[in-house]
Amino acid sequence: MTKPRFRLSLVVSWIILVGALLVCFTFINPLSGSGGSPPWVVSLIVSWLPFVVLVGVWIWFSRRRLRGSSGMNLVDLYEQQVAESRRTNALLERIAAALEKPSPG
Repeated sequence: MTKPRFRLSLVVSWIILVGALLVCFTFINPLSGSGGSPPWVVSLIVSWLPFVVLVGVWIWFSRRRLRGSSGMNLVDLYEQQVAESRRTNALLERIAAALEKPSPG
């Protein structure tokens, strides 16, 4: 489980990275006149960044869904369910065996 401090550091580093890219491409490489086009890196970032963020959020949500509400992953929950079913079956077999015994007398 990720700690809030780690998440905060990821958000801060993301904001710093985006800010640095904006400053770099705004002030260092200004558009030449009104007919200039942005550098290819800026167009690449603008076109691919939303897609990459969407895929990242989808992966994050899918990894989060692998855990149940208790924080355990699905495999552990299934193993607990199988163990509980085996205990229930053993108890039911004991009850059935007790009912099949003939009563004395």
